[in-house]
Amino acid sequence: MAAADLDVYVESLSNFGSSREYSIQSLLPHVEEAGLKVRVLDRPAGGSRAPAALLHVDLTEVPQEYSQIGILYQRTINGRALSIHRHLYSTLRLNYGDSHPGPVVVKTVLNSRGRPELRWRQYRNGWTRAAHALRKIATPDYKERLCPRYRVYGTIAEVPAEVWRDERLMVEKFAFDSLDLPIVKHRYMFLLGAELNMRQVYEDVLCAGAKIVSNEVGGAVPDEVRAVREKLHLDYGAIDYFIVDGKGIVVDANKTVGSNPSWLKRNLFRQEFDRRMAEALIGFIRG
Repeated sequence: MAAADLDVYVESLSNFGSSREYSIQSLLPHVEEAGLKVRVLDRPAGGSRAPAALLHVDLTEVPQEYSQIGILYQRTINGRALSIHRHLYSTLRLNYGDSHPGPVVVKTVLNSRGRPELRWRQYRNGWTRAAHALRKIATPDYKERLCPRYRVYGTIAEVPAEVWRDERLMVEKFAFDSLDLPIVKHRYMFLLGAELNMRQVYEDVLCAGAKIVSNEVGGAVPDEVRAVREKLHLDYGAIDYFIVDGKGIVVDANKTVGSNPSWLKRNLFRQEFDRRMAEALIGFIRG
């Protein structure tokens, strides 16, 4: 007899349990209300396995110990989504010596500034937690140095020389010809066949969440964006993109989607999308 109906794999039980801003956390109660049992794991299951699994590892590159999940289970969500490294999908990337007449943005090659990787290393055991605490005390900007913030420059000539030598960083063309505000960004969210495409307006060149002006349901998802989802093998996730000259330009891809609880309460269409995602997940588990 299976230990559960769905095994959810996370990189750290403590990280997952302490967070309340993952979309999946609002979906699992619906699964359990449907009479299905969920088991959350941070290492490959020994003994009996559930018929289905969801890989929810919040790291850019899935560690080796999780890479066989897609083979071990009858059905998986994101079982083949082993990397969302920006080099896999960026069409705006610039190399040292390139020329570009417009503004550029410097970002990390790892998703979310590499903060998930830092948390993963930090909480692996008591020694790593203690070492992390000591480093933060000794070096006030410790986390900032390990997880650099994104920067926008008016021209490629303004990019500091050390950026080009830092393998953690990459330089991209700014999607638009100018830094004029506001900026319209789109977010395509999905879980299997449940989809939502949003049009979001920001008063910030980096589209910080605190600077969002409006958020509404958008139009059709561009083919270029769907192609990135297919390339990254994403069954569940979110892709951020701009529309430039009628084409979708992807700037970010995620496989562990976030959801601010207070923002969720204010957006009825987003609540309805959660319902559709829960239905899709329940249907997937039942096969």
